[in-house]
Amino acid sequence: MYDQYVCVMFPYPSGAGLHLGHYYNYAVIDSYARWQRFKGQTVFQPFGYDAFGLPAENYARQIGGDPRTITNQNIQNFRKQMRNMNTLYDEQLVTCETDYVKWTQWIFNALKDRGLAYKAWGEVNWCEQCGTVLANEQAQNGICERHGTPVEKRQMNQWYFKITDYTDRLIKNLDWIDYPEGTKKQQRKWLEDQQDWCVSRQRSWGCPIPIEGETDTLDTFVDSSFYFLRYLTKSEDEFLPADQYKQVDLYVGGPEHACMHLIYARFIHMVLFDMGIVPEEEPFKKVIHQGMITKDGNKMSKSKGNAVSPDDYDPDELRMYLMFLGPYFEGGDWSDQHIVGVRRFFNRMKTWLGEAGTENIDTSQLENQIDHYVSTFKFNKVVSSFMEFMNKNKSKKVDNETRNKIVRMLTNFAPGFRI
Repeated sequence: MYDQYVCVMFPYPSGAGLHLGHYYNYAVIDSYARWQRFKGQTVFQPFGYDAFGLPAENYARQIGGDPRTITNQNIQNFRKQMRNMNTLYDEQLVTCETDYVKWTQWIFNALKDRGLAYKAWGEVNWCEQCGTVLANEQAQNGICERHGTPVEKRQMNQWYFKITDYTDRLIKNLDWIDYPEGTKKQQRKWLEDQQDWCVSRQRSWGCPIPIEGETDTLDTFVDSSFYFLRYLTKSEDEFLPADQYKQVDLYVGGPEHACMHLIYARFIHMVLFDMGIVPEEEPFKKVIHQGMITKDGNKMSKSKGNAVSPDDYDPDELRMYLMFLGPYFEGGDWSDQHIVGVRRFFNRMKTWLGEAGTENIDTSQLENQIDHYVSTFKFNKVVSSFMEFMNKNKSKKVDNETRNKIVRMLTNFAPGFRI
């Protein structure tokens, strides 16, 4: 069993590819995991793709293509970008593949058998442009979050998960679970107004609801409510063998997932706990949210023309620049001029360490500093610690032992660094 299970929220493979928000999560947390290994820990660091969904289906309709083909093409591009990022993530699953769909349907049947999945008529939000029902959270103030157009209230016969049976437990556990306070506050508010979870979607590119004659598919939030458990096993016969369970030690993703995804994942995990499949009531020991990377103070988007592509930059420079931007939970503002400063740092470090010498420098204080800053997610301080150490000692010509220690530490944060 691993000492630590570090999990990032897996991406939806859109045609736009990985953006800087993904990079800020995946590259920086990869360095967190690398540092744990450097300290002697064994780390499980899986990855996957949340592959079903409306964007691929809508795009396929526009071009007369097949959503599976388009999704697979997008995933190939994501894989290429992940390789370029130089991370140690181990890809385990894609939610549209048969061996995963099987377990999404197993979850549905498990809830149905326990009286937690039922079909009923009720008022739902219908978006004509999406061609499907939307969750209340996707239709705030009667507006579709994707299209910005008004939604229609319709009476429809839909499948629901009885999440309201778990409301009290979901609220009670917020008193002790290690989540950001803002997220706990949002969840408490969202759970004073909780209705049962409508999981029916009138789309083809989704997990089929496993009921004979049923043409709807499941909400993709069902697919993403348990993937971190399926990472743990390759078994095709059991959902999760008891001896393979490991609670997620660190779960990282954007604050926009504070309610729907994080509450649905907690709910499904509680059901599995009640079924005796998992030994813990809560899925995640610690949840954190990375901050947002902005450009000139504004949120990046292709429509605004201010998006920055990670493909245009050296992966080590990009990784350490994102760390240096500001506190990890706050993010920072992108600047092409400032990333040059990281390049200059690398060049100076290479020049300094490249000179043959005999002086032995004690690096233990530097290592302790970095360890403290990594454990508190102050990655900007990690970068400045290296800079300060080099500036303090740049007049000395170091021996091989010192050089190797510095490089071993630095390559956790710039994996491609070479002298």
